[in-house]
Amino acid sequence: MTVTSGRFTGKRAVVTGASSGIGRATAKRPVAAGGRVALTARGQERLQEVAAEIGADHDVLVLPADCTDEASITAAIDQAATHFGGLDIVVSNAGIELLGQDDRVDRLRLDVWQRLIRNNLDGQFLTCKAGIKHLLHGGGGAVVCVGSNCGYLGMASNEPAYSASKGGVFAMMRVMAIDYAREGIRVNMVVPGFIDTPMNEPVMRDPAELRYWSEQIPIGRAGAAEECAAAILWLASDDASYCIG
Repeated sequence: MTVTSGRFTGKRAVVTGASSGIGRATAKRPVAAGGRVALTARGQERLQEVAAEIGADHDVLVLPADCTDEASITAAIDQAATHFGGLDIVVSNAGIELLGQDDRVDRLRLDVWQRLIRNNLDGQFLTCKAGIKHLLHGGGGAVVCVGSNCGYLGMASNEPAYSASKGGVFAMMRVMAIDYAREGIRVNMVVPGFIDTPMNEPVMRDPAELRYWSEQIPIGRAGAAEECAAAILWLASDDASYCIG
């Protein structure tokens, strides 16, 4: 999918988890189509790398923030809105997966459960809470959450905490879509399958594992972060003006 030139002209976006993977790919696309973007993640150095890849001739704001800390993520999103004079798009993407620590329930440590819920569910809640306030103030906009098919298919054996966290995002997104539709805010979610990102690097490096997972996919391969970014930005664009939930 090619980004239409000017598709995001004048649009102001904030993307969490923008330092790698799907977030990194997503952050690059609005500016290629005339938009402005604020990049948030924990690591400033990696965010600066993304900003450099986008180019100095674009309006890109680097805002290190921790989406699990309400004060931190709220301050970053407020700063983005102040810099841009408002917001139109919030992409709530940041999340983690703790392979080797997440485990079936009888063996799962509470601290692992809490860390996954805090990062993947609390983090998206806090991002949406801070971002939607600015969308309301501006008269509307789009929110796109990034989920996982683990959240509603129960397909990830030995990953109950990750699956529960993503299931929570799915439920939250559906309710937000209803709550804000009449106020001009469209809320949707992209559900990536098996994607070639740093999170899945251990599988991508293992030929047997990669072959196994590829065989489960009708198209026969892992997806690319850029393919997820295309779906996210379609939902964020006016082309998806009748899509919610």
